[in-house]
Amino acid sequence: MLPTAAAAALVVTATGATVAESAVPVAAPLTLDLSGQQSETARTEQAADEATVTDLAVRRQDSSMQTAALQGRVEAQQRAARDAKRKAAAQAKAEREGKKWVKAIRSGRQTSDFGPRWGKNHDGIDVAAPTGTPLYAMSKGTVVKAGYSGIAGNKLEIRYWDGTSSTYHHMSRIDVRAGQSVMPGDVVGAVGNTGHSFGAHLHLEIHPGGGDNPIDPYPWLKKKGVLVG
Repeated sequence: MLPTAAAAALVVTATGATVAESAVPVAAPLTLDLSGQQSETARTEQAADEATVTDLAVRRQDSSMQTAALQGRVEAQQRAARDAKRKAAAQAKAEREGKKWVKAIRSGRQTSDFGPRWGKNHDGIDVAAPTGTPLYAMSKGTVVKAGYSGIAGNKLEIRYWDGTSSTYHHMSRIDVRAGQSVMPGDVVGAVGNTGHSFGAHLHLEIHPGGGDNPIDPYPWLKKKGVLVG
Protein backbone atom coordinates (compact mmCIF):
# COMPACT_ATOMS: atom_id res chain seq x y z
CA MET A 1 0.00 0.00 0.00
CA LEU A 2 1.32 3.49 -0.91
CA PRO A 3 1.65 6.14 1.81
CA THR A 4 -1.23 8.61 1.98
CA ALA A 5 1.02 11.66 1.44
CA ALA A 6 2.45 10.11 -1.74
CA ALA A 7 -0.57 8.22 -3.03
CA ALA A 8 -0.49 7.88 -6.78
CA ALA A 9 -3.40 7.83 -9.12
CA LEU A 10 -3.30 5.33 -11.88
CA VAL A 11 -3.75 6.84 -15.29
CA VAL A 12 -4.53 4.51 -18.15
CA THR A 13 -2.83 5.61 -21.30
CA ALA A 14 -4.05 4.98 -24.80
CA THR A 15 -1.72 1.88 -25.02
CA GLY A 16 -2.95 0.43 -21.78
CA ALA A 17 0.07 1.41 -19.71
CA THR A 18 -0.46 2.81 -16.37
CA VAL A 19 1.31 5.84 -15.05
CA ALA A 20 1.40 6.85 -11.44
CA GLU A 21 0.40 10.47 -10.88
CA SER A 22 0.88 12.21 -7.60
CA ALA A 23 -2.37 13.21 -6.00
CA VAL A 24 -2.30 16.56 -4.14
CA PRO A 25 -4.76 16.59 -1.28
CA VAL A 26 -7.45 19.34 -1.66
CA ALA A 27 -8.73 20.99 1.51
CA ALA A 28 -12.44 20.68 2.03
CA PRO A 29 -14.36 24.04 2.28
CA LEU A 30 -14.62 25.38 5.78
CA THR A 31 -18.15 25.53 7.02
CA LEU A 32 -19.39 27.21 10.18
CA ASP A 33 -22.01 25.17 11.79
CA LEU A 34 -23.94 27.58 14.09
CA SER A 35 -26.58 26.47 16.46
CA GLY A 36 -30.04 28.07 16.31
CA GLN A 37 -29.29 30.21 19.36
CA GLN A 38 -26.03 31.46 17.86
CA SER A 39 -27.74 32.33 14.57
CA GLU A 40 -30.40 34.31 16.40
CA THR A 41 -27.73 36.15 18.40
CA ALA A 42 -25.86 37.01 15.19
CA ARG A 43 -29.03 38.33 13.57
CA THR A 44 -29.82 40.40 16.67
CA GLU A 45 -26.35 41.94 16.71
CA GLN A 46 -26.54 42.72 12.99
CA ALA A 47 -29.91 44.39 13.46
CA ALA A 48 -28.51 46.39 16.36
CA ASP A 49 -25.58 47.53 14.25
CA GLU A 50 -27.93 48.63 11.47
CA ALA A 51 -30.12 50.48 13.96
CA THR A 52 -27.06 52.26 15.35
CA VAL A 53 -26.00 53.35 11.87
CA THR A 54 -29.52 54.60 11.12
CA ASP A 55 -29.71 56.44 14.44
CA LEU A 56 -26.38 58.15 13.80
CA ALA A 57 -27.56 59.24 10.35
CA VAL A 58 -30.77 60.66 11.82
CA ARG A 59 -28.82 62.45 14.54
CA ARG A 60 -26.46 63.99 11.96
CA GLN A 61 -29.43 65.13 9.87
CA ASP A 62 -31.16 66.63 12.93
CA SER A 63 -27.94 68.37 13.92
CA SER A 64 -27.54 69.81 10.41
CA MET A 65 -31.14 71.03 10.41
CA GLN A 66 -30.74 72.63 13.85
CA THR A 67 -27.51 74.31 12.74
CA ALA A 68 -29.19 75.63 9.60
CA ALA A 69 -32.18 76.87 11.60
CA LEU A 70 -29.91 78.63 14.10
CA GLN A 71 -27.92 80.21 11.30
CA GLY A 72 -31.17 81.34 9.69
CA ARG A 73 -32.33 82.98 12.94
CA VAL A 74 -28.97 84.71 13.35
CA GLU A 75 -29.07 86.01 9.77
CA ALA A 76 -32.67 87.17 10.24
CA GLN A 77 -31.67 89.05 13.41
CA GLN A 78 -28.73 90.62 11.58
CA ARG A 79 -30.98 91.71 8.71
CA ALA A 80 -33.50 93.15 11.16
CA ALA A 81 -30.72 95.05 12.94
CA ARG A 82 -29.42 96.44 9.64
CA ASP A 83 -32.94 97.43 8.56
CA ALA A 84 -33.57 99.14 11.91
CA LYS A 85 -30.26 101.00 11.61
CA ARG A 86 -31.07 102.16 8.07
CA LYS A 87 -34.57 103.20 9.16
CA ALA A 88 -33.20 105.16 12.12
CA ALA A 89 -30.65 106.85 9.86
CA ALA A 90 -33.35 107.74 7.33
CA GLN A 91 -35.58 109.15 10.07
CA ALA A 92 -32.72 111.20 11.49
CA LYS A 93 -31.93 112.53 8.02
CA ALA A 94 -35.60 113.37 7.40
CA GLU A 95 -35.71 115.16 10.75
CA ARG A 96 -32.64 117.22 9.87
CA GLU A 97 -33.93 117.98 6.40
CA GLY A 98 -37.34 118.90 7.76
CA LYS A 99 -35.95 121.48 10.14
CA LYS A 100 -33.99 123.44 7.57
CA TRP A 101 -35.37 126.71 6.19
CA VAL A 102 -35.73 127.73 2.55
CA LYS A 103 -37.01 130.78 0.69
CA ALA A 104 -40.74 131.23 0.19
CA ILE A 105 -40.03 132.65 -3.26
CA ARG A 106 -36.78 132.33 -5.18
CA SER A 107 -36.93 135.40 -7.36
CA GLY A 108 -38.61 138.80 -7.17
CA ARG A 109 -38.17 142.35 -5.97
CA GLN A 110 -39.20 143.67 -2.58
CA THR A 111 -41.57 146.61 -3.11
CA SER A 112 -43.02 147.27 0.33
CA ASP A 113 -41.72 146.99 3.89
CA PHE A 114 -43.33 146.10 7.21
CA GLY A 115 -44.80 149.06 9.12
CA PRO A 116 -47.28 151.94 8.79
CA ARG A 117 -48.81 152.43 5.39
CA TRP A 118 -51.92 154.38 4.30
CA GLY A 119 -52.99 155.02 7.85
CA LYS A 120 -52.63 151.48 9.14
CA ASN A 121 -49.93 148.88 9.69
CA HIS A 122 -48.68 146.82 6.79
CA ASP A 123 -48.13 143.46 8.50
CA GLY A 124 -45.70 141.93 6.05
CA ILE A 125 -43.41 142.60 3.13
CA ASP A 126 -44.36 142.60 -0.55
CA VAL A 127 -42.26 140.89 -3.21
CA ALA A 128 -43.21 141.65 -6.81
CA ALA A 129 -42.96 138.73 -9.22
CA PRO A 130 -44.81 137.53 -12.33
CA THR A 131 -48.11 135.72 -11.89
CA GLY A 132 -47.48 132.01 -11.66
CA THR A 133 -44.08 132.29 -9.97
CA PRO A 134 -43.85 129.25 -7.62
CA LEU A 135 -44.18 129.68 -3.87
CA TYR A 136 -42.65 127.20 -1.43
CA ALA A 137 -43.11 125.89 2.09
CA MET A 138 -40.29 127.37 4.14
CA SER A 139 -39.79 124.37 6.45
CA LYS A 140 -41.54 121.28 7.77
CA GLY A 141 -45.06 122.11 8.87
CA THR A 142 -48.82 121.78 8.47
CA VAL A 143 -51.20 123.83 6.39
CA VAL A 144 -53.58 125.65 8.76
CA LYS A 145 -55.67 127.61 6.26
CA ALA A 146 -55.97 127.52 2.49
CA GLY A 147 -58.63 129.47 0.63
CA TYR A 148 -60.02 132.83 -0.40
CA SER A 149 -60.02 135.53 2.28
CA GLY A 150 -61.42 138.87 1.06
CA ILE A 151 -58.73 141.59 0.93
CA ALA A 152 -55.96 138.97 1.12
CA GLY A 153 -57.37 137.13 -1.89
CA ASN A 154 -56.18 133.54 -2.07
CA LYS A 155 -54.48 133.12 1.30
CA LEU A 156 -52.34 130.31 2.70
CA GLU A 157 -51.18 129.83 6.30
CA ILE A 158 -48.56 127.27 7.26
CA ARG A 159 -47.52 126.51 10.84
CA TYR A 160 -43.97 125.16 11.07
CA TRP A 161 -42.34 122.70 13.45
CA ASP A 162 -41.06 125.47 15.78
CA GLY A 163 -44.50 127.11 16.17
CA THR A 164 -43.88 129.91 13.67
CA SER A 165 -46.57 130.60 11.06
CA SER A 166 -46.19 132.20 7.67
CA THR A 167 -49.00 133.57 5.53
CA TYR A 168 -48.98 134.14 1.77
CA HIS A 169 -51.55 136.56 0.28
CA HIS A 170 -52.87 137.36 -3.23
CA MET A 171 -51.93 133.96 -4.68
CA SER A 172 -53.08 133.02 -8.17
CA ARG A 173 -53.55 129.43 -7.03
CA ILE A 174 -53.19 127.29 -3.92
CA ASP A 175 -51.76 123.79 -4.38
CA VAL A 176 -52.28 122.42 -0.86
CA ARG A 177 -55.21 121.99 1.50
CA ALA A 178 -55.80 122.53 5.22
CA GLY A 179 -54.36 119.75 7.34
CA GLN A 180 -51.78 118.73 4.77
CA SER A 181 -48.16 118.21 5.84
CA VAL A 182 -45.44 119.99 3.92
CA MET A 183 -41.67 119.83 3.78
CA PRO A 184 -39.08 122.50 2.98
CA GLY A 185 -39.24 123.42 -0.68
CA ASP A 186 -42.64 121.86 -1.41
CA VAL A 187 -44.53 123.94 -3.95
CA VAL A 188 -47.64 125.26 -2.20
CA GLY A 189 -49.00 127.66 -4.83
CA ALA A 190 -48.08 130.58 -7.06
CA VAL A 191 -47.83 134.35 -7.06
CA GLY A 192 -50.99 136.17 -8.14
CA ASN A 193 -52.99 139.37 -8.02
CA THR A 194 -56.14 138.31 -6.16
CA GLY A 195 -57.94 140.29 -3.46
CA HIS A 196 -57.01 143.92 -2.75
CA SER A 197 -53.88 144.06 -4.90
CA PHE A 198 -52.36 146.48 -7.45
CA GLY A 199 -50.16 144.01 -9.28
CA ALA A 200 -48.83 140.49 -9.10
CA HIS A 201 -46.84 140.03 -5.90
CA LEU A 202 -46.41 137.97 -2.75
CA HIS A 203 -47.48 139.52 0.53
CA LEU A 204 -45.55 137.54 3.16
CA GLU A 205 -46.23 137.69 6.91
CA ILE A 206 -44.38 135.99 9.78
CA HIS A 207 -46.15 135.17 13.07
CA PRO A 208 -43.65 133.69 15.61
CA GLY A 209 -46.30 132.37 17.99
CA GLY A 210 -48.66 131.22 15.30
CA GLY A 211 -51.30 133.77 16.33
CA ASP A 212 -52.26 137.27 15.24
CA ASN A 213 -48.92 138.80 16.20
CA PRO A 214 -47.04 139.62 12.99
CA ILE A 215 -43.46 140.79 13.20
CA ASP A 216 -41.22 142.46 10.65
CA PRO A 217 -40.29 139.53 8.37
CA TYR A 218 -37.07 141.15 7.16
CA PRO A 219 -34.77 140.52 10.19
CA TRP A 220 -36.40 137.13 10.82
CA LEU A 221 -35.84 136.02 7.22
CA LYS A 222 -32.30 137.41 7.24
CA LYS A 223 -31.46 135.50 10.44
CA LYS A 224 -32.74 132.27 8.90
CA GLY A 225 -30.78 132.95 5.71
CA VAL A 226 -33.92 132.93 3.55
CA LEU A 227 -34.37 136.62 2.77
CA VAL A 228 -36.45 137.16 -0.36
CA GLY A 229 -36.56 140.05 -2.81
